[in-house]
Amino acid sequence: MFTEKDVQKHTACHRRFLGILPTKYQSEESNRLAIIYFSLCALKLLNTLDIVYSQQELDNIKDYIYSLMIKTPDYCGFKGSHIFQNTEYDLNLASTCFALQCLLILNDDLKRVDRKGVINFLKDCQIDGGFRASPNYGESDLRYCMIGMTIRKILKWDSHKDNVACNVDVDLKSLKEYIWNTQCYDGGLSQSSGVESHSGLTFCGVSALKMGKLLESNDNLLDFLVSRQINFTKYNEREYNGNEYADMDDNGGFNGRLNKYGDTCYVFWCVGSLKLFDKDSLIDKEAAINFLTKKTYNEILGGFNKTTDPTDMPDPLHSFLGLAALSILMEQNPLLDKINCEFVIPMTSYMHWESLKFES
Repeated sequence: MFTEKDVQKHTACHRRFLGILPTKYQSEESNRLAIIYFSLCALKLLNTLDIVYSQQELDNIKDYIYSLMIKTPDYCGFKGSHIFQNTEYDLNLASTCFALQCLLILNDDLKRVDRKGVINFLKDCQIDGGFRASPNYGESDLRYCMIGMTIRKILKWDSHKDNVACNVDVDLKSLKEYIWNTQCYDGGLSQSSGVESHSGLTFCGVSALKMGKLLESNDNLLDFLVSRQINFTKYNEREYNGNEYADMDDNGGFNGRLNKYGDTCYVFWCVGSLKLFDKDSLIDKEAAINFLTKKTYNEILGGFNKTTDPTDMPDPLHSFLGLAALSILMEQNPLLDKINCEFVIPMTSYMHWESLKFES
């Protein structure tokens, strides 16, 4: 169900994303660092990154990423692209996280990163327990909670004496309260208290708790995640006929919210969340694999479409997350590296991170 030919097609797709983007994605220039992250991760999962690029080319990508790093007297972080000229507003958490993840994939030692400056920036982005993009702007939500905790753990601030000596760290107690206050009646996590649950945000909250060593078993949340897998049969025919969003081609896939279409990315958000709980055995893996490899895989261009809609085209995010989901669902397939669901990077890159040692 996943062959050498598939590897070649996915590799070609992500090489295009890293090279000349299709016109429809040119508006994403400000998010170039995110696109680099998606495709570097994908190629590393496919075990082809070091095959299709020379070491010099990979070093050039690394140098480009460091060219986006900004240091001020108080902070250190990254911007998403050189399209930004005013450095007063350039630093943001998402770009900083993408940069660190990319550097790990490129086997960098992160010695050029001012760890304390990054943590100072991170600490000032925490507002009332949650995190936002910058100390100066943005609303708090679970995406930035995950991003913030990823940054903290990548820099090993959670286990380093510097966070005590410098008295600089995030407030884990208020973070935990903030995350669980977003839980809805159906068990899922949401944008804020009282808002509809969403499986993407649920992954973000679960991941943040896991990296802060704050994750506890929660049956309602697990039930929400398992219930996101779509399964229309003769036993729920009335549900199928009465739902305008129901599509038999979505069987095996996952949706982000109740009664919505299946979507490639939600397979990862849900299965990845369950993996963090070590409960991924609760879903029908074969059905999920079939959804990805038979329904949203783009056999012509490689990569993954967002949905089963035949007019969809593969994009960097869905093309990466489809592979990330398959790496969990097809753990024994030698053609795919495993994904680390905390950092959302390939396991080989996570092992490189484990080997890093930072000076105080």
